[in-house]
Amino acid sequence: MNKRPIYIYVQDPNALKTWLSACESKPEIIYNLESLDSKTSAKEHLLLLHETEEVNDQQVRKLAEMGWDILLFSNKPSVNQSIHFFKLGIKGYLNTFSSSERIKQAIETVQLGNVWLGQNLMNAMIQSIGDKNLGTDEWKKNLTEREIEVVSWVVKSKSNKEIGQLLDITERTVKAHLQNVFQKLNVKDRLSLVIKVQSWQA
Repeated sequence: MNKRPIYIYVQDPNALKTWLSACESKPEIIYNLESLDSKTSAKEHLLLLHETEEVNDQQVRKLAEMGWDILLFSNKPSVNQSIHFFKLGIKGYLNTFSSSERIKQAIETVQLGNVWLGQNLMNAMIQSIGDKNLGTDEWKKNLTEREIEVVSWVVKSKSNKEIGQLLDITERTVKAHLQNVFQKLNVKDRLSLVIKVQSWQA
């Protein structure tokens, strides 16, 4: 994987120390977001951005439209806030004070072109979406009976371990079923799966 250079904008020195330790190569620290306007190669970089009073919606949207892949950090992450910022174009969302290992995983995920939410937040978002009635049954058409069962439990925000226990299969088998489902329904993760199933039209 050809990893892109990383830029960091953060106000908390303790968080900065952790973020730096999560980066494999030395990132460039930004002290003024306006200086990013002059960067012509936004699409070739990843921006670790601290959500503060100074970092408003307009700035986040502008940076996303410029082509920056943004990993946004919040001191008080919430489901509603994450949905709001994902709509503005961010690629990842997590706690400002997450561990170095967790941040490293998030960076790698976004570098690969995927979205990072974190398991707890993803489960909360799935639960909030899963409260709605399912769409049509058309999504079941190309799935096996077992795959349909797995999806039905994912919509209820059950973990792989819980699904395995409920269906009396191993967690590894649950993962295998999910990978098949992702491929058949052309989604990348559990959240995308739930959204697609919920909004499926005949």
